[in-house]
Amino acid sequence: MDEENSLDNIKDLVADDIKKEVWKKHGISTTEWAKYAAANNLWYPVTVYKDNNPHCYIIISEDLVEVRFLDERLFEYVYMAYKKMDAEKMFLVKVYVREYYHKKDKPLQDVKKDINMIFSVEGGLNVRTRDFIREESVKVIEDNMEAAHPVNVSQNWKSIPKYGEYDEISNYEDVIKPGDLLRDIDTSLKSPVSQDDEVNPDSKKENKWLPPDWNKN
Repeated sequence: MDEENSLDNIKDLVADDIKKEVWKKHGISTTEWAKYAAANNLWYPVTVYKDNNPHCYIIISEDLVEVRFLDERLFEYVYMAYKKMDAEKMFLVKVYVREYYHKKDKPLQDVKKDINMIFSVEGGLNVRTRDFIREESVKVIEDNMEAAHPVNVSQNWKSIPKYGEYDEISNYEDVIKPGDLLRDIDTSLKSPVSQDDEVNPDSKKENKWLPPDWNKN
């Protein structure tokens, strides 16, 4: 969006939570609002560019820091959600990885596979994988799994980013690292589902616990 439309969008999202005089003073530009919001633990968005293209879209709010990584079509292929645990630290509670067929111009019509990982501070890990078989109707094959033993979640802890300092969370390869997170996963449910309507599913460095071509262009 351009500056004017971006400001209108931000105002729509924050107007109910702040006083009118606050927006009048700090809603004069997207940068001014981001600085004020960062200092006062309020909602603000950031787009990080790489090689002049949008690389990831970050939303920072009172309780969460969300990072959405974008491919060349601006489709979201990795989503990471951090929960603020105190004034300084946050914990990665959710990772969502999505693979596309690269045949459609709409994300939900092009999804091939997604992996949804939920972490707990104690080392719990739940994983849901869904394969989308697109024939005359959409068939979804779903697996839900849970780690039999606590996994190492030390890399899930990050410092809450200060205004303008987003490098630590804008490179997913530094967070999603090769490893054996799924070694002791137990399959608890396998449920193929067929349906006619679209399902609304919530770097190329190798990760042993991701499909080999999960980020194939």
